[in-house]
Amino acid sequence: MRILAALLLLAPAAGCVIDTTERDHGDGGHGPTEVATISARWAFRNMLDGATTACPTGFDTVRLITQPIDANGDPTGDPNIDLYNCGARTGISTDLPPDVYQVWLEVWTHDLSELYAQSLSQILDVRTADDRFDADILNDGGFFQLSWDLVDPVTHRPLACAQAGSDGVHAVSTSVADAHRVYDDFRACDDHTSVTDGLLAGAYTVTLDAMTGDRAVGSTMTLTNQKIEPRNHVTDLGMILLPVAAK
Repeated sequence: MRILAALLLLAPAAGCVIDTTERDHGDGGHGPTEVATISARWAFRNMLDGATTACPTGFDTVRLITQPIDANGDPTGDPNIDLYNCGARTGISTDLPPDVYQVWLEVWTHDLSELYAQSLSQILDVRTADDRFDADILNDGGFFQLSWDLVDPVTHRPLACAQAGSDGVHAVSTSVADAHRVYDDFRACDDHTSVTDGLLAGAYTVTLDAMTGDRAVGSTMTLTNQKIEPRNHVTDLGMILLPVAAK
């Protein structure tokens, strides 16, 4: 299984280290501190029946990675890595410099020789308050990574979303094996990249439309036989160009 680069779900804030910041300690107290804390919780879930499951057999170790980043989302040093017993379902990364972090976790065998799954990531800003990272690992499901640009249908030149009058992108993933299994994802047009909600493992036909409110504008783009792998895997659909006439 390919170890995926952690995926940004929120836009990062400025990433400079601040050593003495007025921070919320969680008990209502404030005061200068040189350390921050990120707590983590994780669970395993089946897409098919929605059941929460135990840690997978043979995979008893969770690695929590907290990577400091700058305003562009680029790493600004080595990541912090903490190891926990998977069955504990929770862990705390302490003594972190107050900063902005990209955070994700990985589930491994005890000797770290085999990876079961990697979570999606989040951006957490703990410069002024401690924060928490929650992750669901899909045993029998995964995600599509979407990236899009709008282009003029004649010249093929890039268009800003505002030029095309588009405020959103609608992605519909329809199971090849079961046409009644359909997943809808709506994303802001200006995001230009996103990860879908979880999908059951299998093959899908994926259609994308630029939207104005609840109305599609431009041409529908269709991708066939796109595979969702289990164990929280992310399938990158590449850059999708959506032809839309400028307003």
